[in-house]
Amino acid sequence: MKNFLFIISLFLFAIGYSQHDQEFEPTFYSEISEKVASKSYYIVKFGNPSEVIVNDTIFMANSETWIEKNTYTFNSNFEMLVKKYLNNEFVADEIIHLDSIKRILNYKGNLKYEGGKWYITKVNYQYLKDKKIKEKINDSGETYLRYTVTYDSINNPTLIEHTIVGPDKTRLQNINYDYANSQFILMDFNYQGRLEEEIKGNINTNYILEKNENGDITKMYWILTDKTEPFIYEIDYEYDENGNWIKLIKNVLSPDGTIKPYCRTYREIKYKN
Repeated sequence: MKNFLFIISLFLFAIGYSQHDQEFEPTFYSEISEKVASKSYYIVKFGNPSEVIVNDTIFMANSETWIEKNTYTFNSNFEMLVKKYLNNEFVADEIIHLDSIKRILNYKGNLKYEGGKWYITKVNYQYLKDKKIKEKINDSGETYLRYTVTYDSINNPTLIEHTIVGPDKTRLQNINYDYANSQFILMDFNYQGRLEEEIKGNINTNYILEKNENGDITKMYWILTDKTEPFIYEIDYEYDENGNWIKLIKNVLSPDGTIKPYCRTYREIKYKN
């Protein structure tokens, strides 16, 4: 059970809660989580939405429950206004510009933090063949932090650079994979170039076990668990008349056979005429 708590806590730490996700630095764990369990719930497969309302209940390993509500209103195919709530408290007001495949290009958010203070965050993205560049912008319109993620041929991160622009000091995560043996080695280097931490772990490239007739994953390994003691996600869906899911139920099956709820997610999708 300790392993269960560790794995789920690590997953939640990796993704944070979606209200302030643009504030987080990319890490190996956040990149892996985004790849296999993206929370880009504004994306629909079919139709042209005018608004997507998402209600998401997340069950934490420590018995805490998060209740998130996000409303995505599309001004166009490339711009959306977002309002976010956590446990019924208004916590974020955002403007997001998207590219043609719905990736974030420009982000501006007014975010509420502990103590009730609100702060403006601006972020720009660039997408290259094997890289993603995330830049945080100050009030003068200048980049003050740059994050560069380099990917391998199957879109797993191999190098993550965190650069303070100006002095150009960089710390990084270097990840090496042994896919034949389902292993990775993660090395954390500080701004002085010294190795601070080295982590060895499991990674499964064939983590998807089952899909339904709509092409959505219904059963999968958690990608970083040992297959001899796997944690398995079981996912059920309900769909609207356009074929987009409007209800997602995700549970976690642990190696000892225990099933625990992970999240309950509901979408109300309004379409343009």
